[in-house]
Amino acid sequence: MMEQCKTAYAETTHIVMSEDINQLGNLHGGTLMQWVDIIGAVAATRHAHSTVTTAALDSMDFKHPVPLGAIVTLRAVVTWTGRTSLEVRVDVYSEKANCADKKRTNTAYLVFVALGYDGKPHEVPPFTPQTETEKQEYERALKRRQARLARKNNEGE
Repeated sequence: MMEQCKTAYAETTHIVMSEDINQLGNLHGGTLMQWVDIIGAVAATRHAHSTVTTAALDSMDFKHPVPLGAIVTLRAVVTWTGRTSLEVRVDVYSEKANCADKKRTNTAYLVFVALGYDGKPHEVPPFTPQTETEKQEYERALKRRQARLARKNNEGE
């Protein structure tokens, strides 16, 4: 893994406990969203070398339920940077304790804004994709950014 990738990456693992589940016995969506936001902020903070705040959550797809006792791994990676903002993709995987098969259960895209000590937006180092996968993700990130800006501009109408 290249040095730049290490600073733009974060991973964490949880076990779904009884306080994390909903009435169906699966991981509560709100709990998962909190975990996603935190690990996304870790990756963004590492890359920006500053405090960050969540500006947007583009999407959060729930593909499979995550049952009580499952092991959940969240992987966050910076996919794009602007002047003061950056996008992070968070992939969520789950596995049952008695099975080694990991299943991707969720993917989320978040946008963070870097903040300086004064609480104002702070410039971030540019993210330069190196691998073909990073380049493809970067191009998709540009399209997501354009869609976010279009939605923002249409909100005023």
